[in-house]
Amino acid sequence: MQRQRGRTAVLEESERSPVDQTTAKDGETFAPGMPAIPTFTFLSGEALGKELPMLQSRLTLGRGGESDVLIMDPAVSRRHVLLTRKNVSRRDGKRVLKVVLQDLGSKNGTLVNYRSVKRVVLKPGDKIILGRAILKFEYRDVADQSFYEEIYRLATVDNLTSLLNRSAITRFLNDEVTKRLRYPGSLSILMIDLDEFKQLNDMHGHLAGDGALRLIGDVLRRNLRAQDKGGRFGGDEFLVVLPETGIDGAVAVAERIRADLETAVCGDQGLPRPVTASIGVATCADNACGSRCLLEKADAAVYRAKTGGKNRVEMYQETCESREEQ
Repeated sequence: MQRQRGRTAVLEESERSPVDQTTAKDGETFAPGMPAIPTFTFLSGEALGKELPMLQSRLTLGRGGESDVLIMDPAVSRRHVLLTRKNVSRRDGKRVLKVVLQDLGSKNGTLVNYRSVKRVVLKPGDKIILGRAILKFEYRDVADQSFYEEIYRLATVDNLTSLLNRSAITRFLNDEVTKRLRYPGSLSILMIDLDEFKQLNDMHGHLAGDGALRLIGDVLRRNLRAQDKGGRFGGDEFLVVLPETGIDGAVAVAERIRADLETAVCGDQGLPRPVTASIGVATCADNACGSRCLLEKADAAVYRAKTGGKNRVEMYQETCESREEQ
């Protein structure tokens, strides 16, 4: 049976959903030009002390792979909450920025300051509880430009591989799909899944697994053009977005990556054996595609590569014939 991965796009929030006033009353906001950025700090669990700056307009938190921020707690739903930045005009005409939290129908609910909420405007100091995870909301000073750049890097780059993180590579894919509506052209993606990665971790330890992940980051950087983007899509999964690239060109890139990875293991990386990957290729022509369609077809091609012997490239023969909702 073919494995199934979540590829569900973030749902649009309902503008008619009433705002819970638990923390909205006298809630503080900040103007877009102010030297501050919304930041969430983990106060519990393995991520204790980790800061999550919110630079994007929307961010989902949950246990499932389709969420932007993963919280691996069985009490947390796959898509638990949606955080949204909103520019709002006040009566005096001044534009302010609000951060809205919306529970996405989670099984165990969401607490803000230990009160159950469905939708709420956050204010500095609010504590958000999802299962056993506790996050504190506040604003961080980013007046110093170098600090701002570091915050942005932390929000968009995977620390281990130095590739884009899941949220950033997904946004890039969505942007490229949107461009196809105005400027028709080919768009292809590669879904890369490392072979027997779990066995590598189990038999040789997580340091060897981390070495394999860093290795594929190096391989992707030297095999992609400036306009191409690669990102870590999951634990041992990687997504490559190839603008203005048809199926033949995408397969050629995939083969280069596969061959390079197979022979790239060096003694100083401490890896006990060659690292290989199964790669799925999917493409769309002109503006007739959606990001969900591409991801599903690339995922199906990865499955064929895995069942066909691994360390191989498979392409999904059909292009996406109709644009789907992202």
